[in-house]
Amino acid sequence: MRKLFFAVVALLLFPAWQVAAQDKYPSRPITLIVGYAAGGSGEVVARLVSEFAREKRGAVVTVEFKPGAGATIAADQLARAKPDGYTVSTYSGNPLLAAPHLQKVPYDTLKSFTYMATFFAISNAAYVRTDSPFKSFGDVVAYARANPGKLRWSTAAVRGTSHLATEAAFRKENVQTTMVPFAGGSQALAALLGKHIDLSVSSDYGSYLSAGEVRLLAETGSVKVPGMPEVPTYAELGFPVSITTTYGMFGPAGLPPQVVAWWESLMKEMTASPAYDATAKKMRLTPYYEDSATFTRNVREGYQRFGEAVEAQGLKIK
Repeated sequence: MRKLFFAVVALLLFPAWQVAAQDKYPSRPITLIVGYAAGGSGEVVARLVSEFAREKRGAVVTVEFKPGAGATIAADQLARAKPDGYTVSTYSGNPLLAAPHLQKVPYDTLKSFTYMATFFAISNAAYVRTDSPFKSFGDVVAYARANPGKLRWSTAAVRGTSHLATEAAFRKENVQTTMVPFAGGSQALAALLGKHIDLSVSSDYGSYLSAGEVRLLAETGSVKVPGMPEVPTYAELGFPVSITTTYGMFGPAGLPPQVVAWWESLMKEMTASPAYDATAKKMRLTPYYEDSATFTRNVREGYQRFGEAVEAQGLKIK
């Protein structure tokens, strides 16, 4: 009888043990989606996260590139993923803050995602080759005014935050330019260095600036480029859109609290690491951390501000 009793107890408790084991996160590899092409700053920060997760938590985080359509393809894939924490993505403002106000997207910025933590503020600068005759953003505007449609420029993402802000700047100056689309910032940078375009606006300039291959003319966000107070922001130049965006971690809506807490803890620890400091210096990123609650609030506020800017400027980017 005693044997039967303990056998029944064991059977009743086994499912609980099994559930407990399944609830431990992470218990299998995580896919980290990057919405931009390999070779740019998006890859650098994704590799940083992947390596830190492996070193400090023993987690396997596989980076998967899904470039195209200003990272909206990647955002759509993330929104459709199972909310178990095994498909996550690096966040940037382009597909979440700007794109939904300029085109139809298959997700809802405010409802389709869980915003877990931010870990860098991004410097999206407007820059040229060092052999360019343009010494300031004013020079760019003057050339565009004298040569309608001849200024060729690009960004990391069509209909993204940098595109929106720069288009608004040119419209305020009443000049005509030609925007050349690329799949990512690394391709736009290559086109700039190859003299196929005159100006690039992205966060991919870091190592090229250090090597003396590019010159910064302005910062699209409201925060100064680290260590370069002489470079004006779009806000200082009087342009109507100048909003700082960030890198962070987000996932599909409905992520379990323990998954969010795991990523918050990991990202906060990462911001105190030597590898983080080295990446910030190399890529000209600003050290910055937000927990899930603060991140979520700032996404909501940024989304509203971009919507207001689009409406106020009558921006319809082709």
